[in-house]
Amino acid sequence: MIKKQSTRLAVGLAMSLSTMPVWAQDGPIMPQLSDTAECYLTLEVDNALDWRGPYGRGYEVFDPSLSFEVALITVRHEGRACDFFLTATGQTGGGGGRLDGQGYALIYDLLRDPSGPSILSPDLFGNPLSRLHGTFVEGPSAQQFMIYLSIPPEQFVPGGTYSGLAILKLFRDDMAAPELSIQEALPITVAVASALKVENLQAGVGRRDLSVDLGNLETGATSELDFVLSSNAPVQARISSDNRGFLAHQFGARSIPYRMSIGNRRLDLSNGSDQVAIGTGGERGLDLPLTIMVDQQPGAAAGKYSDIVTINFRVEQ
Repeated sequence: MIKKQSTRLAVGLAMSLSTMPVWAQDGPIMPQLSDTAECYLTLEVDNALDWRGPYGRGYEVFDPSLSFEVALITVRHEGRACDFFLTATGQTGGGGGRLDGQGYALIYDLLRDPSGPSILSPDLFGNPLSRLHGTFVEGPSAQQFMIYLSIPPEQFVPGGTYSGLAILKLFRDDMAAPELSIQEALPITVAVASALKVENLQAGVGRRDLSVDLGNLETGATSELDFVLSSNAPVQARISSDNRGFLAHQFGARSIPYRMSIGNRRLDLSNGSDQVAIGTGGERGLDLPLTIMVDQQPGAAAGKYSDIVTINFRVEQ
């Protein structure tokens, strides 16, 4: 019987806009303006974005679904009426969204709603699609935006923590040219889970057990099972034999020894099990043959011989 263990992984952001009066001083204190000749804007980021994914395990590299984390952005206003817009850029050159970790990059996006468009732009003033526009009337008030963090699925990166900054920029937009009022950093942290996907070509999708017929043992036998592994972390395979590397006769006659190897490494099952390190992580579609070999048995008793072998694949966290 062959058992296998796998761990799955997934991600994604959208926009809503509301206007409300500012009564409580729970944000930065606005200056007391003596008149309404000026428009004064401030920008508040509700929280850092800590990506945990829909299952709380972080980003999962084999999950094809899209999900989102949300950040609440508040624009506060004092003074005369004015127009404004928000846009954003990535921390790295080129303005794209990139999180760094483990020597690799995880790509992200910030969206005005789950279906887009992106508010990230390499341009200083953003572009028509990346701008979130708003208008304030005279007097104190605030507007809130929800922006959505999207991490495109099936980015095959090692497990670990990835982090970076998005730079949010707030511009006044009621003059001859946009004027930068303030910019704030939005920290983004993503935990990428260690994940493992195991397939056996003979068993087929979804099956966890398989019977292997070695045929007539008098002339010897060789059989090979084909495993395919994908993992973003190192993998350990533990192989256990109920009969310690022997095929037991159904009525208790002398047992027949067999040899087993996995990935061209000979296994020692004399103590009931053996453990093998497989890969260094970052392998996709790694072919891993499991080979069973029995020498010729001309004098063996007639009957059926069997053993139960259990294979556990475990990804290192």
